[in-house]
This record gives sequence, structure tokens and C-alpha cells, in this order.
Amino acid sequence: MCAQKPALAIIVCTFKRPDLLRATLKSIAAQQSMVCAERVQVYVVDNSDEGDARGIVAEQAATSPWPMTWLEAHPANISVARNAGVKAGQEEFVAFVDDDQILHPGWLDAVARLFSHKEGDAWLGCVHGVFETPERTTPAIRSLFGRELQEPFGYELFAFGSGKLPSVNPATNNSIFRRAALDSDAPFDPAYGKGGGEDYDLFCRLQRRGKRLFWAPDVVVSEFVPASRCDRGYLRRRFFAGGQVFAAAIAGSASRPGLARWLIRLKALVQGALLLAGGPKACFAGEARRADYLFRWAGVLGKLSFGEIYPLYQPKK
Repeated sequence: MCAQKPALAIIVCTFKRPDLLRATLKSIAAQQSMVCAERVQVYVVDNSDEGDARGIVAEQAATSPWPMTWLEAHPANISVARNAGVKAGQEEFVAFVDDDQILHPGWLDAVARLFSHKEGDAWLGCVHGVFETPERTTPAIRSLFGRELQEPFGYELFAFGSGKLPSVNPATNNSIFRRAALDSDAPFDPAYGKGGGEDYDLFCRLQRRGKRLFWAPDVVVSEFVPASRCDRGYLRRRFFAGGQVFAAAIAGSASRPGLARWLIRLKALVQGALLLAGGPKACFAGEARRADYLFRWAGVLGKLSFGEIYPLYQPKK
């Protein structure tokens, strides 16, 4: 019976994006389960000081078939917000959806089918990037803001190691977890909260603990990417922070973090040498190739960095 089905928490963290949040919640409310009426609870975690999402949640909850709860989380830190959403409920499964994403029809049914997947501790769904300025995109930008694999359902994904796909850095946008796999009411490290990467750090720690991550191509969302996120300066900062996050997360989950961090720096030096060798070709390969070349350099420099993770969400003045 439906009442015996595993319960699902959908967590949406938001920060001052009212119009995008409204669209996200509408797409959640529009879900109709053909499998059965799953027990679903939506938690909207407002990470702003003003609490400006509260009215939007009340507005959408009035017509939603799924209960929607507004939560506040302080200070402004994405890890604090995610942890508040996890702690709020006890549902057996936890899904994360970003406040700039639209759930495709059938999303809930596709998630419900994961409940019987005995081996899975977490799943990543498909993300279609919808760009405000598609003419400014490059292959690296499309990969950064999308997740579209050609692999079948149940393909195992890895955060690091020989099995990791170069095109996929596991992230929580459109993801589902067994609550038991999280093993904590506060699984996200606040140290990553102002620069991002708290989700990649979590996936690295889960993999170290033997938890398994799988691909769920039928769990589909679209993600809106504004023109500002295609700005070359912003993207170089983001790739630099991404390099820092990669190094910190891999080293932090290793048995000997200091040694692991230096090994990552050595590998980054090799990557830098290869980039230098390919520089002349990249310079004459067109604007998009030049941009992606500089993004790769930013990532390498991030891995080499000795500083703290760049505060991407609160840029330095």
C-alpha cells in the first residue's frame, strides 16, 4: 500500500531568487505520481537574513498536493542551509533540488522507482542547462552547468579514482540520498559553505566509507543559467575555486591528508606543463577554445593553491 512506501523529503535551498524559486515550487507541485501517491514533504530552506522566501512558500503551499514547509537557516552559508533541511525531517529518502531548477514531468515517479534499488546509497539525475545567452557557452560551460551522460540507468559513478568520469564532478543539484547513507543530521561541512564544493566533499567522504553512487537518467530537471554566469571573469574564479575544492575534498577524505594534498599539487604541475605545451594551438583555435583553455588553467592554479577556498558566494572586495 502507498502508506508503506518510503517517504521522500525534497529539500530546496534558496537565497534571494524569488522568481526562480516560485517556478521551482510550481514544478514540484505539478508532479503527479502514476506509481502511487508517495509520501512527500517539501522543505524550502531560506538562507537570507530577510526571510523573503516565506511568502512564496505559503503562496505555493496553498495549492500544492505536497506539504511545503518554510525553514530559515543562518548565517548565509550553503552548508548551513543544506544541513537545516536534512535535520528538519526523518524521511527515508532525501532529494536535493536547486532553486533555479524545473522538475520535468515524471520526475517523482522516476525517483519512486529508485526506492527498490537495493544497492544504491545515492543517485544523480540528469540536468539540462537552459542558458539565457546560449551563444556565449563553450563545451566547458555546458559541462559545468549540465549533467547529460549517455550511460544507462544504474551506471555506477565515482567522486575520485580510476572510475571517475572526467565530465562528472558529483554535485547535489538533482540528487537523491538514502538518509541512512548520510549518517548525520549535518553531513555538509560549513568550511565549504562560502565557496561551494560542500556537496563534492560529501560525495568523496561517502565513497571513502564504501557508499555507492549511481546514475538515474530518468530523473530529469532543467537548470536556468543567467547571462551573469557565462561571464568569463566569474567563470575563471569559479574554476579556480573548483580546483581548490577538488584538492581539499580529495585530501580531506584521505588517510594522510597532507601527503595527498602534495600529490595533488604535483599532478597539477604536470597538468600545467601539458597546458603550456598546448597553448599555441589553443590561441588559434577560436574564442570558445581559448576561453576553455583559460578555464582549465584556473582549475590547475586552484589545485596548486595554498590559500583558503575562494569565497565565490561572497567575493572578496
